[in-house]
Amino acid sequence: MMNHEESQLNQTERLASEFLSSFYREGVYLGDLMSHLADFALSDDEATAKSASRAIFTSLVERLADSFDPASVTLYNQLFAQIVARCRADRRGEAIDSELKNFRVESEQDMIARAESLRSSKSKVDLISSRVKMIVALSRVTVGADVAITSVVIERLKQIFPDARIAIIGGRNATELFGGDWRLTFHQLDYRRAGETLERLVNWIDVLNCIRSLTEGLDRDEYLIADPDSRLTQLGLLPVAEDDRCLFFPSREYGHRSSLSLTELASVWLDEIFGPSAPTLPRVSLKPDDIDAGREVAKQVRRNNSRPVVTVNFGVGENAAKRIGDVFEKSLAAELIRQQAIVILDRGAGEDELRRADAVIDNALKLHSRVRVIELDEENLKLALDSNQLPLADMVVWRGRIGMLAALIGQSDLYAGYDSAGQHIAAAMCVPTIDVMAGYTSPRMVERWRPTGKSQSRVIAIDTLNSPANQKAVLDEALRCAREFLKT
Repeated sequence: MMNHEESQLNQTERLASEFLSSFYREGVYLGDLMSHLADFALSDDEATAKSASRAIFTSLVERLADSFDPASVTLYNQLFAQIVARCRADRRGEAIDSELKNFRVESEQDMIARAESLRSSKSKVDLISSRVKMIVALSRVTVGADVAITSVVIERLKQIFPDARIAIIGGRNATELFGGDWRLTFHQLDYRRAGETLERLVNWIDVLNCIRSLTEGLDRDEYLIADPDSRLTQLGLLPVAEDDRCLFFPSREYGHRSSLSLTELASVWLDEIFGPSAPTLPRVSLKPDDIDAGREVAKQVRRNNSRPVVTVNFGVGENAAKRIGDVFEKSLAAELIRQQAIVILDRGAGEDELRRADAVIDNALKLHSRVRVIELDEENLKLALDSNQLPLADMVVWRGRIGMLAALIGQSDLYAGYDSAGQHIAAAMCVPTIDVMAGYTSPRMVERWRPTGKSQSRVIAIDTLNSPANQKAVLDEALRCAREFLKT
């Protein structure tokens, strides 16, 4: 029997599905349905508010964003402006309403008109100024997007404005991945990706306050805000500065007829604004201590360079559709070990990922009686290095910070995993990559999120939304690519 939370989720999912079906089938915008969803999102009943927020952000916002076409951007601007209008009319949204009025955004139409004006990058040429002293870059929130897109924007801005200070607003992971760059400062602001609708909107006010603090005392032409289509501004819909001070990368529609990756598109977009330049690639700037530790781990496990190191990550960010299956995960790690590779396995986060990592480890131990597994975390890393345990390992299991995981990826001969953050980190660190991409909602997603860097990469695209994956076929292809990259 269905519990209350499941019942509410089904109801709100039906509303979201009916809304999209009506629009795509008949071109009809069912505003009443969107009003119902917004009301549910503001419900005092926690299960109802949670299920409505999930329907809004997962079934509507993410689906439209993953289409990568202008029509979906237009629809998003309309429906989310309606949701914001409903939230600002609620007594709990008074601060949101007040801040929007400060930007002269009085209505849904005002919000839509402003969002539409940001969609043209050519209007931003007047932002170039030798007077710029401060650049505030907004995180894309997810690690992979920050590496693939945000880092590209930052790298180009460092070239264009060599004397400007650059501050990043985002979560702790931004500091982990870019903390080794002396030109950057970090201002931590966590965005709850699973939070309720009103909570996510209120988060925007924290962003505003941080920007005001960073730009205090500066004249209008002395600062820029770089928004790479961030969730912090709800994909550019919520203003954080006067429009002529905001560089907004329209990532969901820019170059929509091309097959370029988001990294390549960001570089082309920057060329359009600032003039032609050499292609700008992603960059990860780790802290020296993480780099040193990663280097020492790799040195010890390689056993005098006789065995290649492959970092593997099976994390999917709670999106089960991105998985191929247990057989694939267990067999890939076991076969890499059989072929004399040292496997560095990231345990991931959350109960499900930890359980699946345990299954991969148990399978390796069962199939290979002499396999030695060593688990590392923040507490025992130094002890393991000092005691010289790692040369005995066939599998090193890491559970801890993304910065240290990135350091391990950077010292590897190959990275393999599902579509997540790891492949973008690997590409930025010039490590060959096997990216198993499943659960995509449009073919364009595969092109856009392809890892891009100086190293080789292979994307194995599997449409798991329409049919179950052939785990053996995916395994065979992944192992073929691994042999090619490792020359074994």
